[in-house]
Amino acid sequence: ASGGRAAAGALPGVLDAFPGAVHRTAVVGASISGPAASGSLQGPFADRPVGGDGREALASIGVGCACKKGLKAEVPNQDDFCIFRADEVCILGVFDGHGPYGHIIASLVRDLLPKLLVQDSAFSTDLGKALDTAFAQVQGYCFDLQTSLEFDCSISGTTATVVVIREGAMHVAHVGNSRAVLATMRDAEVACWDLTSDHSAGRDDERRRIQAAGGQVRRLEGDDAHRVFIPGRMYPGLALTRSIGDAVAAIAGVSCEPEVTCFGVQQDWGFVLVCSDGVWELVSSQEAVDIISGYPAGEGQSAVD
Repeated sequence: ASGGRAAAGALPGVLDAFPGAVHRTAVVGASISGPAASGSLQGPFADRPVGGDGREALASIGVGCACKKGLKAEVPNQDDFCIFRADEVCILGVFDGHGPYGHIIASLVRDLLPKLLVQDSAFSTDLGKALDTAFAQVQGYCFDLQTSLEFDCSISGTTATVVVIREGAMHVAHVGNSRAVLATMRDAEVACWDLTSDHSAGRDDERRRIQAAGGQVRRLEGDDAHRVFIPGRMYPGLALTRSIGDAVAAIAGVSCEPEVTCFGVQQDWGFVLVCSDGVWELVSSQEAVDIISGYPAGEGQSAVD
């Protein structure tokens, strides 16, 4: 890759950054083998294969995961995820691709972003800075690979939501609309707390940011969503204002810079959900935490299934 970046395959694994960790778990969305790898399609609700230690390893840390293809027959499963645990450090990520190469970009970001994050010199001292840097670096990898004609991210990209829990704090970084939600438990009542705010073109502050960058936000006749356009053109028409990839939309101000927030872990915290909009289009944050809270703490996989 150009710009001094190491080749993607040469990057050490995430858990290699924690050589002294006693408890180590890695579960990620695996690349689909066979014909599906080149873009052919799984059936509705088919599970994405799981790589690393497998779902069975998650029970011991109280985590569950599900990544099922939706009903769109014409596209592959474009969602991806990662879960890493090294003793008291936990890293969760959800990535929802869009566009013709969205599934490839989502998998690339799933693989690269956590590696770049843990290898950053600021990871142990300034996690917010390390998250900013990792998002920018993975965007650079996408553009490098497009330049070398390995794939096309001109109108394809992905959301990215990453949660890092360590040392009594939780950092959340995101671009796009894969929402992170916290469930709190008080007096036997379960309440939801949205940890992220969707980067949609209808959001006032994001619309102003796009306009200041020279882009245009419009809602076309018959369309429910506001979208980002290059002025005077009918493209790219992206409903998101932040993403990774989307080289054409970047010209109109769509940014890979994440919103990063930090929260101190509290005793009334129950659990965290990180999901793509395929979930949030069907259920509210409160409905989701109500469903999950109906299961015992040790049955995270049953709850998400």
